[in-house]
Amino acid sequence: MGLRGNHLCVENAMKNCCPICYEYLFDSIKGTTVMSCGHTIHMECYREMLDQKQYRCPICSKSTLDMSRSWERLDQEIAGTVMPDEYRYEVMILCNDCSTTSRAKFHIFGHKC
Repeated sequence: MGLRGNHLCVENAMKNCCPICYEYLFDSIKGTTVMSCGHTIHMECYREMLDQKQYRCPICSKSTLDMSRSWERLDQEIAGTVMPDEYRYEVMILCNDCSTTSRAKFHIFGHKC
């Protein structure tokens, strides 16, 4: 599958260092991949990141995989765990994926927009 029309283009993305191993990507002979956010990374570094259950871009913190199933599980866990009265308040959050600032109910398991 080609990249034309199938990725978010970040100008001069290959003229940066891999965010994991810091090797300069433009001169590297290792395979590279473009993450869904448009940042580039060595393929082997990306695989290692996934093996370590790291699913966010190390540069911009956007999700690198479809996280919808994880968000559904989070919703279920939050719904099944009632917070004590002293923790029932709203907090301001910044979503790394959509860059939206919004209000969310505080919960120890996490927040989402």
